[in-house]
Amino acid sequence: MSENSTNARAEEKARADELPHHIANLLYAPQALPVQVLERSELRIAYVPGIMPGKWFTRWHERYGDRAPLAEIPVGEGLGIQALTTDLSTSQSAEPLAHMAIVRPNQEPHSRDTDEYHSIRLYEEVPVLIMPSDHVLTVLDEVSFEDLAEEFLLHGPDDYPAWAEASSTWRAENPRVLPKFTGDREALELVAAGIGLYIAPMSVARFYHRKDLTYRPMRGLEPYPVTLTWRRAPVAHPRPEREETLIQDFIGIVRGRTASSERGSETKQSRAKRIADEKAKTKAKNRAANARREARDRKKSNAKKSGSLREYARHNAQAARARRAGKKR
Repeated sequence: MSENSTNARAEEKARADELPHHIANLLYAPQALPVQVLERSELRIAYVPGIMPGKWFTRWHERYGDRAPLAEIPVGEGLGIQALTTDLSTSQSAEPLAHMAIVRPNQEPHSRDTDEYHSIRLYEEVPVLIMPSDHVLTVLDEVSFEDLAEEFLLHGPDDYPAWAEASSTWRAENPRVLPKFTGDREALELVAAGIGLYIAPMSVARFYHRKDLTYRPMRGLEPYPVTLTWRRAPVAHPRPEREETLIQDFIGIVRGRTASSERGSETKQSRAKRIADEKAKTKAKNRAANARREARDRKKSNAKKSGSLREYARHNAQAARARRAGKKR
């Protein structure tokens, strides 16, 4: 085999393993999601940066991984809902890229559309102020908007009216243009450059951790909700039964149902328990049958020793006729 043909096949395989561009562009880390994982998965869950769904994914793999593979899909900021509406379009499937997505409704307000999406609130995230590590506000344990009266935020005044009110005089005396940026990651680059301060969920600050940045909790701000969201199926085109079952199984996991209380697919644990129970019943039945057989053998042996074997046989024949007569009735 020539070296050229070997290289050609390797290049062909590499191209075949590539994700379609429309999918790769949605992912935060395309290299973490091989095409093979997508194609063999039966359930796909997208999640945005900073979300930590590992405990739910681990429970799924433990309970259903051998029969319903799960694909964990890390998408970019604010792209969870788009993952629900994007076709998978791999060589073996034309299903949606993600069946469900874990999102922040503050960043994806369309996820609140109850006519189009189902949604379950999973938890809430603490809002924090992200600032340079040597900033004067690092002396505080938590920050209020009054503390930001003379600070430039990488937000519009309408985003945080309390800050707009507290800083109105300072902003009038120090007019500055809000720089353009896309998403939390770019905002943190501006914070590191000393352009301004930024408010975000604590999980985002940790996800994009940098040695030159730190954060403090914000006082007076509502926590950020995190939700599990999936599309509503049209009444005229209901979701396939298998897909609906898997979705309900995952909902059960995030709601904390144990393996023994699952109401959808049979889990590894419940299947193992069922098999163990069936084996125990079979063993008990066999033990009972052996005990009856041993009892009959003992009676027969005793009758033989006492010389009443003929009477014993007659008694067994009468008992057998009585059982047959009972079955006929």
